[in-house]
Amino acid sequence: MHSTALRHLTITRLVPPVAGGRWLCALGIFLALTGTFWVCGVFAPEGRNAQSGSYGAALFFSVVLAYTVPVLHFISSRTAEAIAALLPLLHATAVDVPTAQLRVWRKPKRWFVWVLGIGVVSGLAHNLLLFGSARELVGGFLGHPEIAAVVLGTSLTWIVITLALAALLDNARLLAGLGRVVRIDLLQPQTLRPFGGVAVLSTLMVVGAMAAFPIMFVDRELSAMAYVPGLIAMGVPMLLLALLPVLPLHKRLSRVKAQAIAEVNRRISAAVNPDTSDGAVPAENEVLATLAPLLTFRQELAQASEWPVDIGVVTRLGFYLIIPPLTWVGAALIEKLLDTVF
Repeated sequence: MHSTALRHLTITRLVPPVAGGRWLCALGIFLALTGTFWVCGVFAPEGRNAQSGSYGAALFFSVVLAYTVPVLHFISSRTAEAIAALLPLLHATAVDVPTAQLRVWRKPKRWFVWVLGIGVVSGLAHNLLLFGSARELVGGFLGHPEIAAVVLGTSLTWIVITLALAALLDNARLLAGLGRVVRIDLLQPQTLRPFGGVAVLSTLMVVGAMAAFPIMFVDRELSAMAYVPGLIAMGVPMLLLALLPVLPLHKRLSRVKAQAIAEVNRRISAAVNPDTSDGAVPAENEVLATLAPLLTFRQELAQASEWPVDIGVVTRLGFYLIIPPLTWVGAALIEKLLDTVF
């Protein structure tokens, strides 16, 4: 079944099935959210100093949600394609590939209810943390439209990010299961690269979202409690997304590689110290002819990677991981410069 014929039960439905649908989705979400915040007065000068009516947070919500939904759709498509690429290496009796591809897009209702509940509770807890009490939260929500908009934006962001991270983690768990049954060829590591590709893309999605946090710094009065919980909530899933799809396969690759090298060493030892109990001693040229391919094979095995990830991709990932800290440092420097000038 082609991935474009499948639809996710949750937020990827927002991406229209047309050419450039992801870009249209991103633009539509950004304009809808910024327009709503504008109408509610979040960006108005008189609304900027209202408690928790932060225009920096509102702008962050608009950007991160416009980024998350289409990128999740893109990664889901790549995950389904990765599963299809692994089809020749999967035993038909061990894995139902169409069902695995469908799971990328359609999650069980119970899964959806649990994840949605976690997102709602997290958003409510964050708002309570910002306001200090339920009374202050309800008072601000009912008394100021700009505060109500940011409160709803906070909750919506927690819900969408939670759904996106949970979907990526579920897909990573699915790939981890495939990694336990996929056929391994140590001399053709490129056949296993889809595992690493999905891990890298999923990790980069979180990196991109974390890099957007300094947008909130345009509001210099913003409390650290506005962004610290979000950073913590994203940090742990980012590590899981990087390791979960590839770790089971890495363990198998290490074990299969060790077994293969041990077998080659046994054959080399047998060639060097042949059994001469029958009185037949092999000629030196025969021993060398036997040893040469074995030594070459052992060298190839020793150089075989134990991770299903291209080295170039890992290097780029390492570079991308420093982007969030750099954006935070840059934002802090700009904030300090503005404080000095004004």
